[in-house]
Amino acid sequence: MTEFSQDNMRLCYWNGSMNPFIIGIVGVGPGLKVLLDIINNEVFREFLPDMTLVAISDIHQKKDILAVRELGIPLYNTYVEMLEEHSEINLVIEMAGSIDMFSSLRKYLPESVSLMDHREIVFFCGLHDMALVKGNYKNNLAHQQVLIQSIIDEIREDIFLMDKNGCVVDINSVVWRRAEIPKSELIGKTCWNAARLRDGSTFCDQFDPECPFHKTLKSGKKEESLVTKVNSDGLLQYYRLYAYPIFDMRGKMSHIMVMHRDITERTHREKHQNQRDKLAVIGEMSTYLAHEIRNPLFAIGGFANSLFKSSCLNEKDREKVQIIVEETKRLDRLLTNMLNFVRSSHSSRKELDIVSVVQGAAELMSIGYGQQGYRIEVCSVSPLPNVLGDEDALKQCIVNLIKNAVEAMPEGGDITLSLDLHDGDVVLQVTDTGVGMNEHEQDRVFNPFYSTKEDGSGLGLAMIKKIVEELGGRVELASKPGQGTTVSLFLPPALDVEVAEVNDAVAN
Repeated sequence: MTEFSQDNMRLCYWNGSMNPFIIGIVGVGPGLKVLLDIINNEVFREFLPDMTLVAISDIHQKKDILAVRELGIPLYNTYVEMLEEHSEINLVIEMAGSIDMFSSLRKYLPESVSLMDHREIVFFCGLHDMALVKGNYKNNLAHQQVLIQSIIDEIREDIFLMDKNGCVVDINSVVWRRAEIPKSELIGKTCWNAARLRDGSTFCDQFDPECPFHKTLKSGKKEESLVTKVNSDGLLQYYRLYAYPIFDMRGKMSHIMVMHRDITERTHREKHQNQRDKLAVIGEMSTYLAHEIRNPLFAIGGFANSLFKSSCLNEKDREKVQIIVEETKRLDRLLTNMLNFVRSSHSSRKELDIVSVVQGAAELMSIGYGQQGYRIEVCSVSPLPNVLGDEDALKQCIVNLIKNAVEAMPEGGDITLSLDLHDGDVVLQVTDTGVGMNEHEQDRVFNPFYSTKEDGSGLGLAMIKKIVEELGGRVELASKPGQGTTVSLFLPPALDVEVAEVNDAVAN
C-alpha cells in the first residue's frame, strides 16, 4: 500500500476542477438520510465535488411524502415531470430499489445526465461512516493534544522535542517565555537558540558535548548528565539534562526529547548537608587530635626549642632543629584552626553598626596593602540598619575576604566593599578584579580543607560561611575566569525588639 503523503492526494479522477453536480432523486430508500448528510455537510466539501439536491420524485408512501416536504425540497409524481421542470439536473440517483425503474431511467436519460442506482448508495454510506469515524478520532486527538500540551506547559522543566539534526520541532511554554521569543520563531532552529538559564542568559552557544542528546543519538536509549553553568551574574547553577528517544511506528528513532532540570537549590541543600556531615567527622577527629597529638606535639616543640638554644649544636644541626621548631608551630596552628572551625560560636551577640565595622576593617587592611598597589573602597547606601552579631568575628570575616582578594590580584588592583539592603537582608559584597574562578573551583570553594593556594589550609571561606550561617545569614560567591570574584554576605538586620530577648531566643 502506498504510504500517505500530500503528493498522493487527488490521484483519483476528480482533481477539484469538476463542475458541481445538480442532483435529482427518484424514490426513497434507507440511504436517503446518509445521502442528504453527504450533500449538505461541510466535512465532505474537501473530498467531493459540490453537490446540490434540487428535486425528488416517485414517492408513493404518505409518511415519506410528509418527511420530504419537511425538507423543503420540491416533490414530483414522476421523474419525467422532475426532469422537465429541472433541466439543470446532471445526476439522477435511483433510490426506489427497483431494477425496472433503473432500466427505465437508463433508457430515458440523455448521455449528459449521469445515473446511479440504489445498489451504489452503499459506497456513499461507507464514505459517510468513514467520515464520521475520522471526525470523531480527529476531535479526540485534538482534545488529547490540548490536554497533553497543557500538561507539558505546566511542567517547570525546559522541554525540547528535536529532530535528529538537533533542530527544534516543539517546545513547552517555559522555554519560549524565558527566551522572550515567540514559539513560531524558534521552531526549526537549533536548540541553543531557545535554551536559556534561569535569568534568561544563553544556556550554550553550540552543541555541548556534555549534552546527552549526542549519547541518545548514538545509543538509542535514555541518557542523562549533570552540567554546571555560570549565569550572567557569575553565579554557579546546576542542571540535570535528560534525553529520551522517540520512535516511529516502524521502531526507528525519529526524534529526541531533551529536558533541562534546574537542580541548583536541591544541590545546595545536599552540599550543605554533606558539609555538616563532614564537620561532624572533623569534630570527632579534632577531639582525637586534641587529646592524642597536642600533648606530644607540645613536648616535641619544647625540646626542639631547648636544643635550638643550646650552644652544643653546630650550624648545620641548628638549621635542622629550626626546621623542627617551625614545622611544630605550623602543625599547632593547623590544629588550632581545626579546633576553632568545628567549635560552635558562643560569643555574645549585639547590635552592630555594620558600616563602621566594614570601614574599620578596610582602614586596617589599607595600612598594609595601600602602598602595594591595592585600593580598598567602601560604598554604602543610607540609611542602613544595624546587624546582630559578634564584631570581632565579622571583622575577621571581612579581613579574610580582603586577603583573598589581594591574593587573587598579585599585580595590584581595586577591592570594593559594597553595603546595601536587599529583600530584608543587609548585604555586604566584597568584589575584586582578579583572576576569578572556574566552575570546578566554585563548586568546591566552600569545602573544608580545599584551597587553590599551595600553603593554604582551605578553612578561610569555609570558616566565613560557618560564622555567617551561625548568625542566621548566608554566603554566595559569583566569579568568572579573568573577570574577578564577588563574595556576598547576607546578614539578618537587627529588629526593633529587646536585644536580651533576641539573645535568649538564639540561645534557646
